[in-house]
Amino acid sequence: MKTRSELEAMTVKKLRRYVIDTGNSFPYLGETRKAEIIDKLMKIQAEREDTKPAPTKAPPVQPR
Repeated sequence: MKTRSELEAMTVKKLRRYVIDTGNSFPYLGETRKAEIIDKLMKIQAEREDTKPAPTKAPPVQPR
C-alpha cells in the first residue's frame, strides 16, 4: 500500500481508481472527498497491520 504522502500527491480520480484496483472499495466512494478517502485507506492499512501474524524466526542453520 502507498504511503500517505504518495496518496496525497494523487488526483481524486486516480485515488478513487487506486481504491477500486486494490480491492478496498467502500460505500459512497464517488461522493467521498479526497481527505476522507485517504483517512479510510490509512485506517484500513492500520487494521491490516494489527491483524498480521507476527513474523516467526527461522531456526538457526547449524554449520556442518
